[in-house]
Amino acid sequence: MNSVESTKYRKTLEDGGVAPEQALAHADALGEALHNLQDTLATKEWVRAEFKEFKADILMWMVSLFMAQTTITVGAIIALIRALPH
Repeated sequence: MNSVESTKYRKTLEDGGVAPEQALAHADALGEALHNLQDTLATKEWVRAEFKEFKADILMWMVSLFMAQTTITVGAIIALIRALPH
């Protein structure tokens, strides 16, 4: 939390009846918590990279399953043709 937001937050607390020392402590604690939280939040770049990797994995699975399904279908047709009386 930048100093302007911290000052506004502290002022809001003081206007609400919180003692100035407590308001300052609250503003400092919230600023520190928000600063530490920024290190763990996902960024747009991270989400885009993960989504790109996810799309590649989905495509790989779709192609693999399509090939497996085609192989099974062709195998079943060949088995049916062989089973028919000539």
